[in-house]
Amino acid sequence: MRFADTIAVDLAAGTSTASFYVDPAADYLKDHFPGAPTLPGLMMLESAVRAAAALWDADDPTNVDRPALLEHVDRLQVVRRVVPGETLTVQTTREAGEDAGTANFMARGMVGDDTAMRARFRLRRYRHDEPR
Repeated sequence: MRFADTIAVDLAAGTSTASFYVDPAADYLKDHFPGAPTLPGLMMLESAVRAAAALWDADDPTNVDRPALLEHVDRLQVVRRVVPGETLTVQTTREAGEDAGTANFMARGMVGDDTAMRARFRLRRYRHDEPR
């Protein structure tokens, strides 16, 4: 399953942007919510995680063999429903306060000019000695 149709990284600005079109025929909409299909908040978060990982990888290409994993979610706030036929655009920025092998990010998801979600989370690098 795809969680982002496109991801663009702007290292100079320190941002990455992902876009995700909510296909009206997508299977996940059948259960979420019957009669009022809505993009699940978890999928919004995953779009943000993918964009953040792309930004982190572009900023330090030596870690390409150590993928980024979601370690902790400080906040996920769904502000507005994202419905079939709409496109969610998520912009991520890296925050200060990192430990070795981790990075903190903020994300804001938009549909047009409307905020749909906000998130703050931490990624960590996969260690080769842990199971996948």
